[in-house]
Amino acid sequence: MRLAVGLTGDLGLAEEIVQEAFAQLLARWTFLRDRQSAPAYLRRVVINGAHAGWRRRRRRELLGHLLGTPARADGPDIAQQRTVLAALAKLPTGKRACVLLRFYADLSEAQTAQLLGVSTGTVKSQTAKGLRQLHKLLEPTHTEAS
Repeated sequence: MRLAVGLTGDLGLAEEIVQEAFAQLLARWTFLRDRQSAPAYLRRVVINGAHAGWRRRRRRELLGHLLGTPARADGPDIAQQRTVLAALAKLPTGKRACVLLRFYADLSEAQTAQLLGVSTGTVKSQTAKGLRQLHKLLEPTHTEAS
């Protein structure tokens, strides 16, 4: 669900994509050779669904209500997460997908390349460029005035 939200920037659309992914998995469950591959299958369907959403909607302005999880005293800063996710929403889709899959889904470069259907070099390049753009977007505005 978090991957879908990060990729689409829309909680409602993310829920639809994840629901569709599980429905597709259920429909193919008896044909699945290795049950251990179910999470990878779900990730691939979520990525495909997010790409279809990008084609239909051509990027949203901001992420809006994202996680829907209550803030905890010992948990992450929700406001900071929303700031980061809003910055992610401003990245081109390829860079956003690379950054999310590498650092949010904790996939290797090879796994990310395979899921996105690109070369490992493309993943490295897009991830590095995406991180540089994120850094610029997240720099405090007071450092620019200095």
